[in-house]
Amino acid sequence: MINRRLLNIIFILLLLLSAKTIAAGQDGGNDSSLIKNDRNDVQKIKVLIVYQSKYGSTKQYAQWIHQEIKADLVNIENGDKPDPAGYDIIVIGGSVRIGNIVVAPFIKEHWSVMKGKKVVLFTTSATPPQHPKIQSIYEKSLPEEIRKEIKYFPLPGRISTENLTLFDQLLIAIGKIMEQDETLKKDMGKDFDGVRRENLLPLLEYLEDVKSILAGKK
Repeated sequence: MINRRLLNIIFILLLLLSAKTIAAGQDGGNDSSLIKNDRNDVQKIKVLIVYQSKYGSTKQYAQWIHQEIKADLVNIENGDKPDPAGYDIIVIGGSVRIGNIVVAPFIKEHWSVMKGKKVVLFTTSATPPQHPKIQSIYEKSLPEEIRKEIKYFPLPGRISTENLTLFDQLLIAIGKIMEQDETLKKDMGKDFDGVRRENLLPLLEYLEDVKSILAGKK
């Protein structure tokens, strides 16, 4: 007959094993990744993320993309000059400033190298992504021959008025006077933060689809 002490030891061991199993399950649920794709052939696709950020919203999105997808991350605001030639996919991010997409010059300068590759552009702005003004700025910033080969994702940005330079405060004041859309005019100059990780889900799903297609061709 098994003595009482041995039964107690077995009971304690079972409790410890149960606690370890529960903890392991909880650790697995803490992964904040929006997408999952561990296929080796997909992981071999080379991705470059290039961004230009002044107040941090574009940088935040770029870093989140980098956390989700194996890629090289370059901030051209620092003067770095990445060469897109060795990459299969190029993701480019920048803000909308004074009615223009700030990374448009980079795209135009490197288009001869990027043409024929998969190019994804995302922008940040205080103007709602679905507003017609965003599409108009996109069309003004890049010619049609480039736009037709780019997948574009406008995203909500962020404004903290206390962090704005005096020049940018002046630009907003002038823009508010000139703006004809009353809804946009009412919100100009107000603090706003629309930066959310989940805003990237359509972009990330598109990237995973493209990576899978390219992996199948290699």
